[in-house]
Amino acid sequence: MPAADSRSPSPVPAPPIADTPGPRAQGLVNIFNQAVKATLDKCSPANFASCFPTAAQYSPEVLENLRSQIVDQLDRTWKTNFDDIMARRNVVQLLNSLDQCIEDARLRKKRAEANANGGPVERPIPPHTLSPAEIHMAHLLPFLENQSTEMTTRLAETQTANTELLSTVTAQRAEIVALVHSLEGVVRDLEASALVMGQDEVQNLSKETKELEIAMKE
Repeated sequence: MPAADSRSPSPVPAPPIADTPGPRAQGLVNIFNQAVKATLDKCSPANFASCFPTAAQYSPEVLENLRSQIVDQLDRTWKTNFDDIMARRNVVQLLNSLDQCIEDARLRKKRAEANANGGPVERPIPPHTLSPAEIHMAHLLPFLENQSTEMTTRLAETQTANTELLSTVTAQRAEIVALVHSLEGVVRDLEASALVMGQDEVQNLSKETKELEIAMKE
């Protein structure tokens, strides 16, 4: 028995079962129609007349009309009952499902032979020999694979969004740094202007003070 971690990939889900008759369902319908025809053909005018010789001798037209009505009634009744049984028992769907199972088995056999590369084909493990845990995982694995694929897709989308957000934040930081440098330059210019203006005022004040001292001495 293989280990739990050596499971083969989950099979592809089977396509929906068709409602139209497949090969086996159509074969069953054909066999029924052939059986009905063969049975009713036994009720030929000659055979029917041999069962009623007096009526055949004196009223052959009436007897033939009666035979035709009986044959038609039997044909309709049998086919109606057959169609009813086919519908109530889901015969077409079940036979189509059997066709799918057989076709799937053929495809898996061809795939196994191709994978064997001319060597012995590994026989599949009978399901009834599997443990409950393996059967449980066989049913659970497709769901887990779908969830893993979905999570991987979401993770990739989140990583892409984070990358775009990082690029936006980096660009905004660079813009802020450039703006700060520009403001620092403006502040330096203002400080230099204030310093120059302060020196001019001091010089003017010193000049006025000297002129005032000279005027007082005179």
